Amino acid sequence: MKSSVIERRAELFGLYTGLPWQSARRRVEAAAPGSTLILQPDADQLLLEARMMAALAWRGITTLYPWGIEYVDPRFDRLLIRFEADHAERPDPDETQALDLAEVLLPRAEEYGDVKGVPGARSYIEDGQVVLRVLDTSASVTLLGLDPEEWLRAVDIQDQRMASYGMTLCHRDMPAQWHPAERPYRRPGRRGTAASAWLTSGLLRRVGLIRTLGVPLNVTGWFGHYESAGGERWIIDPTFAEGYGAVGHRRLMALLAAPGWGLPVTTLDEHCNCHLPPGYGDQCITVTGGIGDRPGVLEVRTIQRHGNRLKWIQEYDPTLYAAQQQLALRVPAWVDRWLERSGSFTPDVPLGAAARPR
Repeated sequence: MKSSVIERRAELFGLYTGLPWQSARRRVEAAAPGSTLILQPDADQLLLEARMMAALAWRGITTLYPWGIEYVDPRFDRLLIRFEADHAERPDPDETQALDLAEVLLPRAEEYGDVKGVPGARSYIEDGQVVLRVLDTSASVTLLGLDPEEWLRAVDIQDQRMASYGMTLCHRDMPAQWHPAERPYRRPGRRGTAASAWLTSGLLRRVGLIRTLGVPLNVTGWFGHYESAGGERWIIDPTFAEGYGAVGHRRLMALLAAPGWGLPVTTLDEHCNCHLPPGYGDQCITVTGGIGDRPGVLEVRTIQRHGNRLKWIQEYDPTLYAAQQQLALRVPAWVDRWLERSGSFTPDVPLGAAARPR
């Protein structure tokens, strides 16, 4: 059990970000006592991270970690994302992180002007690392875990592929300026992505929380619709095994909303099926919205695989499942007590078909 304040803050920081213990402790020791460790950045950085979250929400390759992210290291003025190494467990050996990330992150315009990727983003090699920056801003994300030479090869391959599909290579045609196709995205309005960037950026900065549910099997996300009050409705569906049932998904949402660590969100609705026999209701849904005038909604659909469904997954690829088992983040008992004291978590709530909306 972690006894000191520094150790407990480091353990919480690791749960939220996925950072290894020593890295999390160094970050805590370097910060002022009691200071906020997961800061909300400025508007340009928020928008870059929100658009990256949208690009990463449905990976085109098989990954072990949620969205292929080992950990994030959030700073006020930038974000570092460590992507997992390419591994032999993928069904297609030609799938690589570099190829998939180059496809989904770099901006390319379709025939009718819609931009795929992150508008205004350009990639650079700086101090041996791949860095994504948005033109005319200070916003940046460092893509750790990518070999620079492999990244450059992947960009060339994807550019050739996209050009053969008739797409305009914004980042290649105008490397130092916004391409005309990108300019409508340069000054986004109050609605939509910009309005709820605090939510999607905040989720990316706390990606480690997904692994507190149990063994991560898969997680995807997608944009649902625009909310009438502005902002977007985002849906994620983490699928896991050997989890904690209702305690697990309620703890996840409590951590996501914990004062000083989480986001300014509140639960709007919850539907829990954990009381049903295996196979009858494997999905539980929690809907959260921003507090005050913060637009945007996050819908979390936690899916627990057990019984015959889990047995099929284990037998289909036992090597992959064994690797996934090593990724679950153990939640210490003191964290639950800390959440209880904050009034955001009651682990022994009686299970019902649906919770009353709050």
